[in-house]
Amino acid sequence: MYARIVAFLASIPFALFVCAGAAFADVPVGAVYVTTLPAGADIWIDGTYVGRAPVLVDALAPGHHALTITRTGWQQQEVDVSVPAGGVAMSSTRLLAGPRAFAGTPPGSVIVRGAPADAVLTIDDVARPAPPGHPVPLPAGPHRIVVRTPKTSVTRTFTVLPDTATELVLRAEPSNVEAARSAVLAPADDYVGSDAYTIEGAKIVVRASGHVVVARFGESSVRFDGVTTAYDVAPTTIGGKLYLPLALLEKLSDDMSKSP
Repeated sequence: MYARIVAFLASIPFALFVCAGAAFADVPVGAVYVTTLPAGADIWIDGTYVGRAPVLVDALAPGHHALTITRTGWQQQEVDVSVPAGGVAMSSTRLLAGPRAFAGTPPGSVIVRGAPADAVLTIDDVARPAPPGHPVPLPAGPHRIVVRTPKTSVTRTFTVLPDTATELVLRAEPSNVEAARSAVLAPADDYVGSDAYTIEGAKIVVRASGHVVVARFGESSVRFDGVTTAYDVAPTTIGGKLYLPLALLEKLSDDMSKSP
């Protein structure tokens, strides 16, 4: 029997295999990347289970496809997605809480940013220390935070989702774009290059386009050519890379582009 199969395959012209392979390769396909909030929802595409969000599904025929999204305790949702040929469609869905959305679910956390240094924070009427950038574990569900300073008191409500860190920004809205940039950090390597700065302990020295900048981790004021300039955020490291105020880096990179 094996000899007959081999003989049959040998009798088929080789060109047919080549043409069939070429035709298969030329069929246009696309993909969809599905995310949900909270993550971990079960995803079906056109009735076929494909896994839990976030999930990337490839080799889909271009055109419309039906997503079914479910998670225990949350409402089932149906979403249409259009998949482009040779591209990736993005589908992001915020789940709608059911009557038992938070019952028996894992806890989450909140990260408080922008609180004044002299502020006293209470969450759900319980005083809680909230160091900048450090998550505070909380049960999943709605919560209330009160920020008190010697002059003001601000109350906000927020929701913590299971297995999710909620970022809570308490800083007042900036009055202009430049003020907003003062509170944004960016990677120094992308603007001035890794050879433009040195780090000695907490001290950072940047030399670029004829300027000398001296900064320190944990301090929002820097010395720019000997003149103190205050920003709304302090230098830090993220993933082993140096991050500096965006407004500072933009000034240095603009001057670098103007240099002959």
